This record gives sequence, structure tokens and C-alpha cells, in this order.
Amino acid sequence: MYTTNAQTYCIQPGTDQIAGEEDGFRYELWNQNSQGTACMTLGNGALFSGEWSGILNYLARRGLGYNQTQEHQEIGEFYATYNCNYNPSSASGNSYLSVYGWTVEPLVEYYVIEDWRNWIPSMANGAELKGSFEINGSFYDIYENTRVNQPSIVGNTTFQQYFSIRRDRRTEGSIDISEHFRQWESIGMDLGKLHEVSIVVEGYQSNGSFEFTELDVSVDNTVLGVDDLQKPNSYFDIYPNPAQDVAHVNFNISNQEKKLEVYNVSGKIVLSKNYGATETITEIENLPKGMYFVVLNTNNNNVAKKLIIL
Repeated sequence: MYTTNAQTYCIQPGTDQIAGEEDGFRYELWNQNSQGTACMTLGNGALFSGEWSGILNYLARRGLGYNQTQEHQEIGEFYATYNCNYNPSSASGNSYLSVYGWTVEPLVEYYVIEDWRNWIPSMANGAELKGSFEINGSFYDIYENTRVNQPSIVGNTTFQQYFSIRRDRRTEGSIDISEHFRQWESIGMDLGKLHEVSIVVEGYQSNGSFEFTELDVSVDNTVLGVDDLQKPNSYFDIYPNPAQDVAHVNFNISNQEKKLEVYNVSGKIVLSKNYGATETITEIENLPKGMYFVVLNTNNNNVAKKLIIL
């Protein structure tokens, strides 16, 4: 998985943080009070692995970094696709596999927790259940918590934590990160200007290791010429969605020639095909796991819908 010149970082006594950028992705390793052993290894693209033992609090993360001047909707739509060999110790402490990040103005630490061991923030004193919603094949429960005089990206202070906790735990799949942002904001859990959108493995008073065999954290800000697209409507339907192997497309228009294009989240066309005026159904298959945009072009109209392949 990793290149021959893969870089391994370990926290040394006297410091608790290492951060930088490699292959276009931000990375950070944090080990509170530089206690125990805490390491991470960078691979190609966003890939990384790590291990920890005897720590107080360990975070290894990789993703997209920002300069705290724009809110998420000003930047674009955020997605992640991942597959992780996640091996935390279950004997003591706890661990999370999550989407992770911070905003400022307001200062918020946020998580979309995909898998965990022993303890999750819903068990914390003062954690408030705010609601739940279904996305990416499972329900997520939304919690909010207040941290008082605790470590943050601006030093020890008081800040809010937002959590989406997946009921059906998993170690691989696709995540529509921006939909979590929108769900939080719809119930008054406001986000500020982005500091980062990352994938994290965290351990607290525990031991463990992990290795991402697939990882992409992406933002869609130019794909498809979004300003020129109409809102998804009744021109066509996709089912099932999410799909595992094959998605079916029904065209709800007749007497028109049409063109179907499928884009990945990086804006690359992965499928393009023309259909006659009388054709009413087709299939989308053989796509890797991830988030896609399916665009129907007909009579100078472009309409788009999201498709998730699990």
C-alpha cells in the first residue's frame, strides 16, 4: 500500500503534536502530554496508518485543511470514501474511527463516528440527544456536548462538540459529510469557519493500530458546473440508492434523445452514454464504492442526482 519512501512520525518526549501537508492532504498526529507511544505513517494520497500504546489521548488524522476564513457551504460539498483495518484494544479505554474537524467563530469540534470501542460521547455526562437521521445506509444519532477548559486548536478553552454516531458500526463505506453539517445546522447546531475536514483514529487510555487501505477526502466545488444545473426533478429516477452492485435508471421523458453522464467527486467522467428517444431504462454498474453525480442531458437541460455505491 505504501511507497518505499513512506514517512513515519512518532511523538517524542517534550512535544505533543506533529502537523504538516503531504500529497495535498493535511496530516496531524497528537498525543496529549507525549505519554506512551504514538506514531503514524503517511502513504500515497490520503492513505495513512498508525499505532498507539500507553497513551492518554491519541489522534492521528488526515484530510483537508483550511485557513478559517470560509464556512463549509462557501467551499463546497464534502465527501469521504474509506476502508480501514481498525484494531483498537478493547481491554481498556476507548477509541473512535471518525470524520473529524474544527470550526472557529464559533469554536466547534465535530465528529461523524463510524466505529468505536467501549465508550462513545453519548455516554458523557451532559451529552444532549438532539435528533437522528438516516443517510449512507444507517441511522445516525446527533449529540451535542460542552467541553470546559479543555485542549482545542486555540489552546485550553470552552467549546461545543457535535457528534453524529452511526448505529450500525462499520469500517468501510462512503460518507456524505456535508449532509451531516446540514443536519446539525437545521436543529440549531451552528458551524463556523472551517479549520479542517479529516478522517481520524482516536484512542483514549488504550492501545491499538489501524491501516487505511482506501481513503479519499474530497470537496466538490466546480464539478458539473453546478450553477448551470437544475434541481433534481422527475426527469429520471435511480434505484436502489445507495446501491451495491447495480443501479437502475428510469427515464421519465419520452420522444427525446438523451445523454447520461456519471461523475466522481473529483469531477472526472466515469461513464457517458447516449440513448435514443424511445429508450426508458438503463443500468449503472462496475463502479468502485463512493459518491457519484448522475447527470441527464436533454434538450439543453442538465439535471443531476447523487448516487452512492456501497
